Amino acid sequence: MVTLRIVRHDREEHVLAECTSTVIPARGEVVQLDTIDSKGEKSRPSTMWRVVAVTLHVPSLQSTSPTDGSPLSVRHVEVAVLPDVALVPEFAHAAAEIPSEAKM
Repeated sequence: MVTLRIVRHDREEHVLAECTSTVIPARGEVVQLDTIDSKGEKSRPSTMWRVVAVTLHVPSLQSTSPTDGSPLSVRHVEVAVLPDVALVPEFAHAAAEIPSEAKM
């Protein structure tokens, strides 16, 4: 189990979500963020985000083992995302209109 932190890539340290997880998304995958209420039901529409980078915070060889005797392990994973324009027709259309020189 790791702490998964979803950060918007184009806005400095804008945290969108943070929770514990047993899965880690890969670059290029889409993450769906849901806002849920205390009953576990959606309270707002979901948003779709494209994963652009995944950073695993790995303990170095100079790290000291935890005092509880557990082994060193990855405990924090930061996932940088951008809005997934391919999944929102209005964004996809606007992106297609950008001249190719501007995309570089």
